[in-house]
Amino acid sequence: MQSDNIPVNLMTKKQKGFLIFKIFFSAMVFAFTGGSAATPTLIYQVVKKYKLMSEDEYMEIVALSHSLPGIIGINNSMLTGYKVCGIFGSFMAVLGTALPAFVSMLLVAVIFQELPQSRVVRGAINGIRAISIGILFDTGLRILIRNHKNIFGIAMIILAMCLPLFTKISAFYTVLLSGLIGVVYYLTKNHNNLPAPIENKEEIDG
Repeated sequence: MQSDNIPVNLMTKKQKGFLIFKIFFSAMVFAFTGGSAATPTLIYQVVKKYKLMSEDEYMEIVALSHSLPGIIGINNSMLTGYKVCGIFGSFMAVLGTALPAFVSMLLVAVIFQELPQSRVVRGAINGIRAISIGILFDTGLRILIRNHKNIFGIAMIILAMCLPLFTKISAFYTVLLSGLIGVVYYLTKNHNNLPAPIENKEEIDG
């Protein structure tokens, strides 16, 4: 595209919208295991290649996308697109995300209809499914590396892993509980960092 050669800060809103469409469309074409599978590609495109935002900003969007209800890929595209160029950016990013999925589902439906018992088809799907573990691990590792000095963040990661694994608490309530703990922690932290209140004017003069 012609806009590839234009610095992002000189792009019009329309050009940014089509750029964000291209980024998400090209990433989602090969995201066979879901929206999370596209995260490494999107980090490269959004952060390193086109410099639409910092890596910290994008990783915050990734974390928020996993926490919100709904489809992770759609959440990610909507938030990223909106940050780049508002509502038009959200629309183009969501379109770029949904279009490959729509076409893929049509093709898969046709293949299963024609070859429901094919070992080749089922083997390919199982192989693609298996790589999702590595891709999700890569995304989680990136977040962990960038927050390795954040003791509270690491503790919350361990909590989020252990609660669904060792208890009957669902992922939804784990996210909700983590959010509440985070609010209490940061409110307490900020409160403790506030300067001590001045009791009265006489103490200052004295």
